[in-house]
Amino acid sequence: MQPLLQLYLDQFLVFVLVLTRISGLVMTAPVFGPRSVPMQVRGLLAVSLSLIITPLHWGTYVQQPGNLLNLLVMIGREAVIGLALGLGVMILFTGLQLAGQIMGQMSGMSLADIFDPSFDSSVPIFAQLMDLVTLAVFVAIGGHRQVMSALLDTFQVMPPGSAEFSPTIVNALVDVTTQSFMLGIRAAAPVMVALLLSVLVMGLISRTLPQLNVFAVGFSVNTMVMLATLSISLGAVAWIFQDQAEMSIEALRAAIVDIGE
Repeated sequence: MQPLLQLYLDQFLVFVLVLTRISGLVMTAPVFGPRSVPMQVRGLLAVSLSLIITPLHWGTYVQQPGNLLNLLVMIGREAVIGLALGLGVMILFTGLQLAGQIMGQMSGMSLADIFDPSFDSSVPIFAQLMDLVTLAVFVAIGGHRQVMSALLDTFQVMPPGSAEFSPTIVNALVDVTTQSFMLGIRAAAPVMVALLLSVLVMGLISRTLPQLNVFAVGFSVNTMVMLATLSISLGAVAWIFQDQAEMSIEALRAAIVDIGE
């Protein structure tokens, strides 16, 4: 009876460790668990994925933690792996949200804000638009499958209970953050240039025709210029995000897999 009970305890420990690693990804990656999705749904997704993956590691030897402190350290290491992948994807999405905020500020349409539960604050509607476009492109290129594949690769090199933390993960996240800001600037550049030219033209017109109400006319012109430029450049934004997403996921996967090797 005692060996059977010990076997069940070992299997339950493996399940907890797998669930912790997967939960870190599901709770942070926008494509798996945005905050607008109820916590119960995200929890059910994490448990379902864990029930599928755990039987593959029944034979994995996991050293018994011995006490609560060692168990918390073991769980914390598992959580870091999933959180690293999830935060990397979230940071990548934030770059294009930043581009949407820049567009809204420069066009004078930042008053059209909506509540975003992901950040628990109001964001410009164009930031929400860019976020939805990013999510659609990410799913269309199979980014959710690439992220899940990267997570499954971590189980090959670091089975449950043997996860490790390394500064290479931090370096990879810093690189993703840098690329995310560059991506946001590149995405907003066409609209920024078009709006700058629009402001210069309206300034010249106001000097030529002082009786013209430049504030009333300029707001409408900026809106039309911004919408026209955005509709033309949106395809290019999706294209550059596609390339950057694939490189960022691969960089995160390589940084985590190198730890195990």
